[in-house]
Amino acid sequence: MAGQKFDPTNAKGLGALNGFLASRSYMEGYAYSAADSALFAACNGAPDKATYPHAYRWYIHVAALTGLRSLNLSAAAPAAAAPAAAAKAAPAAKMEEEEDDEIDFGDDDEEAAAPAAKGPSRAEQMAAAKASKEKKKKIEMSNVVYEVKPWEADQDLKALYEKIKEKCAMDGLRWSEGCTLAPVAFGINKLVIACTIEDDKVGLNDISDMIEALEDDVQSVDLVNMQRCS
Repeated sequence: MAGQKFDPTNAKGLGALNGFLASRSYMEGYAYSAADSALFAACNGAPDKATYPHAYRWYIHVAALTGLRSLNLSAAAPAAAAPAAAAKAAPAAKMEEEEDDEIDFGDDDEEAAAPAAKGPSRAEQMAAAKASKEKKKKIEMSNVVYEVKPWEADQDLKALYEKIKEKCAMDGLRWSEGCTLAPVAFGINKLVIACTIEDDKVGLNDISDMIEALEDDVQSVDLVNMQRCS
């Protein structure tokens, strides 16, 4: 379906996109491409999860791949408005401070003897906010399923799966305990394997590349499903 065009800015376009992504993880083929990047840039934000679940799942995944993992999708608009409101209020606050400086409330010696209590500095406030954010940060994870086709009909696929788990390992990747065999043709079976990944540590292409590197045992690798963990 390369070349398929969708308008993600209206309900009709989102409905068509949601249907298209019901059985796909990417716009073209089995890997992130320029088509995903272009469509993502045209989106006004994340599609409604209840109405367009497949388009929402694709949007969140592309956001993770492109480094937007810290994006707060539900509060993006209010967050963007906050700096503008703060900037608007700053001149009025500054004028009040200047007026207070011009009023003599008493003896300077008394003020020197009783210094005003100071609140936390801006650096301290920022550090506290960062620590709080990191504490509340949720690790985003996905369940991924691959199909691995061998070269020979009599190949030991259970042994191949054990080899994949041993050779294809990295931080943030956890393979399932078991695997499934599915028929292909002419007596050849394919290996259906699943894993759980931390989205900010593991890319889908990383896993495919590691499996394909076992070229003496593996003919091809296909990504068949990717779904965010709830």
